[in-house]
Amino acid sequence: MLKIRNSLTLCVAAVFSLVSPLIIAQTITNNDEKITQSLTIPYSQKSAIIDGELNDPIWLEANTLALNIVNDPWNNEESPVQTTAKIIENGEFLYISFIAQDPNPENIQASLGDRDTKWGDDLVAVKLDTFNTRRLNYQFMVNPFGVQIDAINNEITGETNTSWDGIWQSYGKITEQGYQVELAIPYRILNFADNNEKKTWAIELLRLYPRDTRLRISHMTLDRNNNCWLCQAPEIKGFKNAKAGKKIMLTPAIVAQRDESRDIYDSNDNWHSENDIDAGLDLRWGINANTLLNVTLNPDFSTVESDAGQLSINKTFSLYYEEKRQFFTENSDYFSSNYDLVYSRNIADPDYGAKLTGSQDKHSYGVFVTNDTETNFIVPGNTQSYIASLNTESHSGAIKYRYDASDALSIGAISTLRSADNYHNYVFGIGGKYKFDDSNSILAQWLSSDTKHLGSFQDQALKLNYIHDSEDWRIDVEHQDIGKDFRADLGYMPYADYQSERILVDRYFYGETDSIWQEATLSGQWQIKHNDDGELLEKSLASSFGIYGPMLSYFDIMFTHAEKVGLRENVSLKAIDNNTTLFIENQAVFHADIQPSNKLYSAIDITIGDKIDYENNRLGDYKEISANITYNATKHLEIDFYQTYAELEADDANVYKASLTELRLSYQFDVRSYIKLNMIYSNIKINKANNPLIYGVSKKNNDLSAQLIYAYKINPQTVFFLGYSDFSYQDDDLMNLERAERTFFTKISYAWLP
Repeated sequence: MLKIRNSLTLCVAAVFSLVSPLIIAQTITNNDEKITQSLTIPYSQKSAIIDGELNDPIWLEANTLALNIVNDPWNNEESPVQTTAKIIENGEFLYISFIAQDPNPENIQASLGDRDTKWGDDLVAVKLDTFNTRRLNYQFMVNPFGVQIDAINNEITGETNTSWDGIWQSYGKITEQGYQVELAIPYRILNFADNNEKKTWAIELLRLYPRDTRLRISHMTLDRNNNCWLCQAPEIKGFKNAKAGKKIMLTPAIVAQRDESRDIYDSNDNWHSENDIDAGLDLRWGINANTLLNVTLNPDFSTVESDAGQLSINKTFSLYYEEKRQFFTENSDYFSSNYDLVYSRNIADPDYGAKLTGSQDKHSYGVFVTNDTETNFIVPGNTQSYIASLNTESHSGAIKYRYDASDALSIGAISTLRSADNYHNYVFGIGGKYKFDDSNSILAQWLSSDTKHLGSFQDQALKLNYIHDSEDWRIDVEHQDIGKDFRADLGYMPYADYQSERILVDRYFYGETDSIWQEATLSGQWQIKHNDDGELLEKSLASSFGIYGPMLSYFDIMFTHAEKVGLRENVSLKAIDNNTTLFIENQAVFHADIQPSNKLYSAIDITIGDKIDYENNRLGDYKEISANITYNATKHLEIDFYQTYAELEADDANVYKASLTELRLSYQFDVRSYIKLNMIYSNIKINKANNPLIYGVSKKNNDLSAQLIYAYKINPQTVFFLGYSDFSYQDDDLMNLERAERTFFTKISYAWLP
């Protein structure tokens, strides 16, 4: 196995050595072929009041652009609606306004909502690459009521950090002719070259127009054979007076909480309470426009709102939850790589943390350290993973460096660590991306780990991708090799002792502008997985067909044939052969979603076929139905309902039935304040008579989580929360759901700019 891994490492080196002459040639070519489209941004000493009226004198000096090209899903066709944007800056703010005309304003799809929730609405947006490297870009979006959405897109990994929240101003209003929006983006929240010279950024202005089809309207054309849309954005020159300054933001916070619990199996037990008041402080210091320092002391790291519900029954690998905590989300893209090496939800309860991120010319870097009062991590495997906890505090940290050698090549190094008494996990890796041309690229990452946990061990991991992405085809060829002793305890890497080869092929078809369908995809995927000793874990073949239709609908059907092993019969042995059973799964998966009106969205997923009953090491018949309905009853009130039902049968009898019901009600008073009620109910019934290998498990497992929150947010850091949550449970020993925990809490934080 070591010989194979060393050979693959040599292959990576060989690939880079072979392409190095091409890199030089590509660099020269890219330097000569600068994007021809260019804009100029005016400078004014005036300012604007962000009220959506567009009557401030500064707009008379602004550069005016027409957004009249639909570049997705139509192929650079003329827009059916008119949109005008204006852009100007005054050294402190970048000002942008939009007038979005609509022949039928009553069909505008928009409602009030919390920040980063209205992705399906009518939207106007600006995308900014402030270093003009075509690697990262900021994205600022606003709906007709002024609800903000912001994100950072990473062109190298293809990921979008939607959890990033900047402090900027916007206002939107619906008019008789459509709607209009004003934005003011302060330079202090942006990273850019801070000097007195004229600057060149990449920019795109957008309007998203969801009617029968969701049109992407822009001022630029897109070449579908170039999968890098950011690379095609025109340049905008100016910003000579743009000053980020050494801005410091202090955010003190106070959290008061009362936790109550009781023994629900003892009818005589009363509620036991514990009161807790904590004060914390966050520091955000823009040392310069290129470098940002974040420090947090005694932070309140609660996610405030509950995570979306997930069924965990008959799952063998750890569930994934989105990060929502501000300290970790800001500039988190600086730590991204081909593998998910920084999964900060593993850091459960830190009492302090510090993070430094920055960019300079072709270099970008990030480093953070925290002290966690808990120590939780994923222990990986090739048939299952589990969460482990140590009864000790731990230090966690990561460092990442990237060098953009040319427009075609980026290389970097990353290292993570977790350490405690008699425990550590260190990871070091290198990787990169090289684009041969607009449609073809390779990605590579090699990792090495050193772990001390119930012994000491080291191992390596390798991931290689070749990607072709053009107008008609997408081909992704991937090789992974994760050693049996490899661990990345700060990341989300639930697999180890695992090799896989995968080929994914997508063929795209496009409808005419006036046809009832806009785009269709025919896909096929082949994958095979082995352990380090070459023993088969899984091989599968899948094919699917998806199509975008009228009323913003999408339909997809997929068929899969897979041969998979179950769990080990003797868990003390690492062997797969003669220690597992190979099963054949045939499944059909159907998905559909549709928006029949601008107030209603619905979706359904259906899975039927074979599925391994892992607990009893046998094959069963599986059905799962998931449905979602979102209804905006008014511009203030949104109702979200989710229902999942799953059922497994084996040996002509039921194994389990599981359902998950989630109801989320939100009343948004305005863009700053709301009240929300979230309820998640899980109901699992296990047929103990048909679970011969399960002992001591209740046949009835029900739980209910409820949460009521009032929030007032001036910006993402200046907030007030007042809330209540509880948890109830029922099993075979309880006649009804019994409330076991309840919490009353409030939080106040204020972003202060000294």
